[in-house]
Amino acid sequence: MTAAERKRQSLLAALVAEAQEGLLQNIRGLVPTLEDAEDILQDVLYRLAASIDDIRSLDTTTAWLYRVARNRVTDWYRSRSSSPQLTEVSSAGGEPYLLEELLADSSGSPESRFMRRQMGEAIDEALSTLPANQREVFIWHEIEGLSFKQIAQRTGRPLNTLLSQKRYAVKELRGQLKDLTVQL
Repeated sequence: MTAAERKRQSLLAALVAEAQEGLLQNIRGLVPTLEDAEDILQDVLYRLAASIDDIRSLDTTTAWLYRVARNRVTDWYRSRSSSPQLTEVSSAGGEPYLLEELLADSSGSPESRFMRRQMGEAIDEALSTLPANQREVFIWHEIEGLSFKQIAQRTGRPLNTLLSQKRYAVKELRGQLKDLTVQL
């Protein structure tokens, strides 16, 4: 191994060590469990090792790693033969995350901020197409964190009506946003 190759591998190893934690946090924000995130991270690092000779610039490697990670997450969801659903992603206590928690920017990287902004814009656009009553219930429950009981007290609508409106809103949003992970 030449001195230049050793230097390149040393720089690459330092880059991986620096990016690994941020990558794991980014992936963890997109999949339901830490184990799944770790598996995807290992696959990303394997792809980096397999592509080491094709990398032209170490300056662009971090962006490449995040792009590969995003693609691996998309592939992971595809392999499960269903699209990601809000109720599938749960916190450690088993409670579903609120929408704002799913969109939380955990790494602060430029790519993560970009992805969050793109997701937010797509969700806002999809929400604007819903009937007002469905949009209200969805926003109150998912974004503001109100319980259905609180919403029923606020609106005077029966609980079953609210549940039905939320179900229709989620169904419509899933249909509109099903390709979001593929586009990002």
